[in-house]
Amino acid sequence: MAPVLITVVTVLGLVIGSFLNVVIYRLPEHESLSSPRSHCMNCGHQLAWWENIPVFSWLALRGRCRSCKARISVQYPAIEALTAVLFLIAGLVFVPPIGLASGAGQVVADVCILLATLWFIAVAVALTVIDLHTHLLPNRVVYPSVIVVLVLELVAAIAAGAWHSLLTAVLGLVTLGGLYLLVAFISPKGMGLGDVKYAALIGLVLGWHGWAYTVLGLVLPFLIGAVFALVLLLARRANRKTGIPFGPSMGLGAIVTMLWGEPLMTWYLSLWGLA
Repeated sequence: MAPVLITVVTVLGLVIGSFLNVVIYRLPEHESLSSPRSHCMNCGHQLAWWENIPVFSWLALRGRCRSCKARISVQYPAIEALTAVLFLIAGLVFVPPIGLASGAGQVVADVCILLATLWFIAVAVALTVIDLHTHLLPNRVVYPSVIVVLVLELVAAIAAGAWHSLLTAVLGLVTLGGLYLLVAFISPKGMGLGDVKYAALIGLVLGWHGWAYTVLGLVLPFLIGAVFALVLLLARRANRKTGIPFGPSMGLGAIVTMLWGEPLMTWYLSLWGLA
């Protein structure tokens, strides 16, 4: 069962990655996500069904429009492949417990948490690219995601009686959202309200897994952000006054925590002889 479900999750990642490209390009422009149909940005050529197959279509077309031969951004297959890989890793982490679950209630709970994880990964990928391009984290993505994740966690709590996990998830939302709000209040030029709302979503997702995950999800983005900023400064691609979007660091930190949180914490504690 597990290999089949992991394969399904990976293929789903390819499909969702294709849709994320639509979200990334259209949402910041306040365009409809459903119409018009996918088309060439240069000549308007509407894509046939086989030109919409994630990754494979781009390779078959050799990265060019079939009609006008204009180059198709490598970002399209990159987003699709990245989403599929992250979904695959999430499947490897979260699918096996489903097969070992004791009782239907626990199975439902584990499936809900898997879905919440996949939803967040997709959202994080989209927000990372949008933030890099526009320095914005749209409410149209963050607000619905909070609702979706909260509903999934509520169902999981009801199915498995995991009320403590739901409580730590809600407290994670309040804690990370509150701490980021404090930073935004102290340094409004360094932290925006979009980051605050995104932090609340991250706290909700990570909090379900416990306080250790919440703390790691708080610390990692700042470490990643510091390294990223240092690299840009050394490469002279930025200076001390350059505005560097923090959303990508937040998303990466949260995903790393979700997928590798336990081994990371074990490794860290072992450095101090505590594991």
